[in-house]
Amino acid sequence: MLNNKAEMFSTKKGVIAVKSPVKQKILHKLANGEKTGREIRKNLERAKSTISVHLSDLEELGLIKEKTCSSDKRKKVYSLTADFFGRSQTPSNQHYKKILKNLRSSAGDSDKLLRSLFHLIRYGFDSLGINVGPALKEIGRDAGKSLAKNFDSVNLSELLKEIKKFWKDNKLGEIKINDNFLLVYDCFDCGGMPDINETVCSLDEGMIEGIIKERTGEKISVQEVECFGTGENRCKFKMSSSDS
Repeated sequence: MLNNKAEMFSTKKGVIAVKSPVKQKILHKLANGEKTGREIRKNLERAKSTISVHLSDLEELGLIKEKTCSSDKRKKVYSLTADFFGRSQTPSNQHYKKILKNLRSSAGDSDKLLRSLFHLIRYGFDSLGINVGPALKEIGRDAGKSLAKNFDSVNLSELLKEIKKFWKDNKLGEIKINDNFLLVYDCFDCGGMPDINETVCSLDEGMIEGIIKERTGEKISVQEVECFGTGENRCKFKMSSSDS
């Protein structure tokens, strides 16, 4: 069984669970771009030899790769070769049980049934103690890039108006644009979710990011800051410039 601190990465060899906090910190550093050994060691408060062992372990697992620095042959540069897609967590089955209980009443209403089945899959992972938020966000980005072909605007302000209409027309929610925030009411992803003290709409984050990036070329980070999962009656997404 995975403990609550395990993080999961997808590699060419399959899924790798990383439990070491130091290894996790190294991998998250590399998620922002390649780093030298010195850059990796910064703020980790571990001996050089200890970090070297962790780097060797990660390379053997297929999570990172090493190469010689092009500007200084004496240095080694490390980069991430895996995708972070989830972490273990304390199982949360309150919403999952509620969906199962109401699933029968969804029969005969295709929209309600599809929504229930989507929620069943999404929160089924939570009930098993697996947070797949990172994977859903990445899938959302891919979906957003594909859906971007349905939009015309290349100007962010106008594109957000199109996204608002798209969300409403496809019953994904009612969007209200408020400066750098998107407020989403009747959210398809989390509507009716009990308060579990965390945001859950990773798929929506990724979709909006993907659409914006594909249409405007702008690197905009979309992060949910309020949600049904945090006890609110609507979702709130913050948009900000991103170099990632």
